[in-house]
This record gives sequence, C-alpha cells and structure tokens, in this order.
Amino acid sequence: MFDLPLHPIAVHFPIVLGIFLPVVGLIFWWAIKKQWVPQKSWGLVVVFVFIFTVSSLIAAELGEDEEEHVEHIVAEDVIEEHEEAGELIPWVGGTLLLVSLAGLVVKNNDRVRLALVVLGFLAILPLGNAGHTGGELVYKYGAANAHLNKEKLLSIVSKMDKVPDHHEHDHDD
Repeated sequence: MFDLPLHPIAVHFPIVLGIFLPVVGLIFWWAIKKQWVPQKSWGLVVVFVFIFTVSSLIAAELGEDEEEHVEHIVAEDVIEEHEEAGELIPWVGGTLLLVSLAGLVVKNNDRVRLALVVLGFLAILPLGNAGHTGGELVYKYGAANAHLNKEKLLSIVSKMDKVPDHHEHDHDD
C-alpha cells in the first residue's frame, strides 16, 4: 500500500518544527515579558521543543534504516556527510529542550527564554545543512533510485536514451 521510504517523509517534521521553533519562542517570550500570558504558558514552548526533538530522533533512526538501501547507489562519503549532519539535529534538539526547560523552571528570567529564541535561530543552520545534504543525496546523487524496481529503472533508462541531446547538433548555419 505505502511503498515510499519513511525517512524522507519523517524529516519534514523536524525541519518545519525547527524553523518555527524560534518564532514560537519569540512570541511566547514577548507575551510573557508583556504579561499578556502567565509564565507557565512557556510550557507550551517546552512541548513544542520536545516534539521537535522527538521528531528529529525518529527521522535520524529512519535514516539509519534507509542507509542500507542507498549505499548500493551512492558513495559512502556522501552518505556519511548527510548522516553526520542528520545525527547532529537530535543533539541540537536536546540542548534546546534543556534551555526551554530552564525557561520554565527559572521564574522571571527573560534572558533564559530569550536564549532559547537565539539558539533556535542558530539551530536553523545545522538543520539546513542536514536538509541540503539530504537533498543532494536524492537530486544530485540519485539516492531515490534505490527504491525503484528493475522494471521502473529500465523504463527510465530507455526513456533517457530516446531524449534528444540538443548539444549534439552542429549549429554552423
């Protein structure tokens, strides 16, 4: 029924959550600072960071499972570059989770909550790197071909042979 690999699907959760995390943190930091919401509402930020961290752990684990399919098509050093970038994200999530918890425990401390916002924005960099190297695996190095059966792969190759190469024609007119 569902023949797509789960890793490429699962990675979109931590990517989206990681991008919105500092924005959510900033909104709650500001609302608490202005006393529009109670300090305990920071707990929603902690839950958000927790979901980000758990989704990054799931994505990393699914990536480990996916590696054996892709290693027959893509060079090991390319896979390892993405793997190392991806394995960093749960550590980033765990760090953000600890900071967010400190923002919940330490009362009247805007600096701790603001630190989460700043770190959240900085966390977008390794998140982007993991996404970029994953995109390269698929679009530059053809990792998705690991999930094609022989018939589909032969069909694609035969269609490629029929596509005219516009560079072969001599334009000396």
